[in-house]
Amino acid sequence: MLIMHQVVCATTNPAKIQAILQAFHEIFGEGSCHIASVAVESGVPEQPFGSEETRAGARNRVANARRLLPEADFWVAIEAGIDGDSTFSWVVIENTSQRGEARSATLPLPAVILEKVREGE
Repeated sequence: MLIMHQVVCATTNPAKIQAILQAFHEIFGEGSCHIASVAVESGVPEQPFGSEETRAGARNRVANARRLLPEADFWVAIEAGIDGDSTFSWVVIENTSQRGEARSATLPLPAVILEKVREGE
C-alpha cells in the first residue's frame, strides 16, 4: 500500500516547488506525495545576505508554514542568499519529530546580476 505524504512547501516559487517535489519523488517514489505551497514570511529581508540571515529565513518559513498547516507530514523551505559575490541556499525540512538543514554549494554570481541584486531588483 502506497503511503501519501502531505508535504508543505513554504514558498510559491515554481522552481523551488519543483525541486522539493523531485526530491520527495526520489525518496518515496512517484505519486507518493501531495504538495501544498503556501506564501509565508521569512522574517528576514527579501534578499538575505550572509549564511545566518539566510538560514534564519528558511527556519522561519518552515515554522510559519507549520503553524498554517499543522496536519502535514513534512514542511520544507528553500531560502536563497548572497554572500559576497556568490549565491547559495539553505534548505530546512521538518517532520513531526526531526529537523534537517543543509546549505547548498556556493556559486559565483555574474557582476551584472550581483549589481542588480544589490540595487534591490
